[in-house]
Amino acid sequence: MKNIGDWLKAQPQPQQPRPQGGGFQGRNRRRRGWRGDRRPVGQHPPAGQAQPQQQPVANRDTKIRAYPLGGFEQVGRNCFVIEVDEDIYIIDLGLQFPDEDMLGIDYLIPDITPLKGKENRIKAVIFTHGHLDHIGAVQHLLPALKFPQCFGTKLTMAFVKKRLEEEHLTGKSQLNVVPYRQKTRIGKVEVEFLKVTHSIPDSAAVALHTPYGVIVHTGDYKFDLTPMNEAPADFQRLAELGEKGVLAVIGDSTNAQKPGHSKSEAEISQTLLNLIRDAKGRVIVSTFSSLLNRLQQVIEHSKTFNRKVFISGRSMESNIEIAENLGYIKAPRGLIRKVGPGMEKVPDNETVIITTGSQGEEMAGLARIGLGTHRHIAVKKGDTVILSSNPIIGNERSVAKVINNLHLQGAIVKTNAELALHVTGHGNAEDILLMHRLLKPKHIIPEHGEPAMRTAHADLARKIGYPENQIHLMANGEILEFDSAGTARKSKQKFEMHDVIIDGKGGAAGEGQRVIRDRQIMSKSGAVIVVLRVYAESKRIVGDPDILTRGLVYGSEQDTITREVIERSKKAYQEAVDRGETDRKALKRAIVGGLYRYFDKKLDREPMVIPFIVEV
Repeated sequence: MKNIGDWLKAQPQPQQPRPQGGGFQGRNRRRRGWRGDRRPVGQHPPAGQAQPQQQPVANRDTKIRAYPLGGFEQVGRNCFVIEVDEDIYIIDLGLQFPDEDMLGIDYLIPDITPLKGKENRIKAVIFTHGHLDHIGAVQHLLPALKFPQCFGTKLTMAFVKKRLEEEHLTGKSQLNVVPYRQKTRIGKVEVEFLKVTHSIPDSAAVALHTPYGVIVHTGDYKFDLTPMNEAPADFQRLAELGEKGVLAVIGDSTNAQKPGHSKSEAEISQTLLNLIRDAKGRVIVSTFSSLLNRLQQVIEHSKTFNRKVFISGRSMESNIEIAENLGYIKAPRGLIRKVGPGMEKVPDNETVIITTGSQGEEMAGLARIGLGTHRHIAVKKGDTVILSSNPIIGNERSVAKVINNLHLQGAIVKTNAELALHVTGHGNAEDILLMHRLLKPKHIIPEHGEPAMRTAHADLARKIGYPENQIHLMANGEILEFDSAGTARKSKQKFEMHDVIIDGKGGAAGEGQRVIRDRQIMSKSGAVIVVLRVYAESKRIVGDPDILTRGLVYGSEQDTITREVIERSKKAYQEAVDRGETDRKALKRAIVGGLYRYFDKKLDREPMVIPFIVEV
C-alpha cells in the first residue's frame, strides 16, 4: 500500500455543491458469491429457473423510497437503499460473519436482486466507515452493480480500495474521498459526511439533502467525549441539521438494550498501560485489526516502556500499514516490525506482540500460538497475553478454547471479564436518545441489529414522545415510502430476500441454504453412498449394491447395518421399477425414501443418502 497517499492526492475533486435547499416541510420536490438458487451474484437466473420478481410499483405521490437489503435482521451485512425519484443511493455494502451452524461458510453478503435492471439509476454507493460489516462485500457487489461511483472518508476509502485490489478491480472502480461537512452534489441529492466516533477512525454519519427533506443515516456511532487520537463527534453540525429539520433518521440500534452511555476509549488506555508496565516478560496483545485507536494506544505505551512492537497476522499487518501511510497510526521508525526470524534477539521484557485472533478463529495468530503451531511465536512461561476485545455472539466457546490453551502453555491471560480491556463502539440507550434530541427527526427507522435490538430502539423513541406512525420497524426487503408532504407509510409490497453466501474460492461456491442444510445433516448423522448397477434395457439389478458410509456407524454394527442397507436399497429400487418408474431421479428418490425410513426406525438418525445408478 505504498501508493495509498499518492492515490488519495490524485483523486478528482467532487463536483462543488449548489446552495442547500432547506427542510422538508411543505416542499413538493424529490470472491465469487453464489445465491441459493445457483445463480452467481448479480446475474439473471438461467433458463428454466424462476425469473426476477416484479419490482413493486410506488404510489404516484411517492417521492422517496427506502428499503434495507441487509442489516435489519442481523448484526452485519449492512446495506440500505434510498430512492429519490429515479435516483438510487446505496449506503454500505457489508458482509456478515456466519453463525456456528453455517459450517464452512466464509461469510454472507446482501442480496441485491431488487437492484437488477436499475444499475443505470444508481448514483452512488456511500460508505459510513471501514469495518467489514459495512464494506466487506464491495469486491463481490460492485461489479454486479456496474461499478457506480463510491464515496467515503479518507481511511474508509483506503480500506475499500484494499478490498478491491485483492480482486484486481481498482481499475474499474470510481472511488471518491470526501471531507467532513462538504456537501457533494450527486444527482438530485447533496451528500454530506458528519464526524461521529466509533471504534475505527474516520467514521461518519451521512446526511442526504434531498428536495423533499434531509435523511440522516447515523452509521455506527457512540458519543465519546474523550476519544483517543481523534476528535469527538460533530455535535454542532448535528444540532444545526436538527434545527433546520430532518425528515428521517436511520439509526444504529446495536446497544439500544443497554442503559446509560457507552464508556470512553480513554478508560482502556490506563489499563493497557498498567499491564505493559508491570509485565516481566513479553506482552502479547490480541484485538480487532480495525481497532486502530486501540492499536495506537498499545504502540504508544510500548514506546513509553522501551518495547519493540511485532505485528502478526495478514489483516493486522495490512491495516497498520494503511493507517501508518495515512497518519492514523504514528510511531518512530523501527518501532513497529513484522513477526519473523530474528525477533528472539530482542529481550522478552522489551517485546510487545500484536496479533489477530481475538475471536478464537482457528487459523488466526492467537489460536496457533495457543496450540503451539505458530511458525515464529511459542508461548514462554511468564508471557502476558491480553485479549482486548469481547467475544462476538457465537464465538464464546472458540475464545474460551484459545484461553485454555494459552493457560496450558504457561501464559498469564488477561481478558475484559476481569479488567477494563474493551469498550463497545456503539452507543447505549442514552447515546441513542442524544442523537434523536440533536437531530429532532420527524421519522425514526431503527437499523443495524437483531429484532430485539431494533425493538428496544423503537421503545426509546416512544419514551420521548414519538407516535407509532413515526417509528418504522422494518425487515430486510420491506419498503418505506415518503410522499411530498413528508408522510411515511410502509408499502404493501416487499422484496423477497435470500441468503447469499461466499464459500471458498471455487467457481461454484455453493447452493446457499441447501449447502448449509446438507452440511448440518452430515455433521449430525453422517452420509451413506449407495451404488447400484442395473441393466440398461431391463432395469434389473446386477449383483448387490456397493455401500459406503462415513460418520454413521463403525465397529460391530457396521456389517449388520451394511447388509440391511443393501437389502433395503434393492427392495426400494425394485418396488419403484415394478410400479413402472423409469425416470432416474424418481428411482433415486425411492431409494432415498426407503433408507430414510429404515435409518429413522433402526438408528433414530437421518444421515444424508446419496444414491448412484449405473447402467451396464
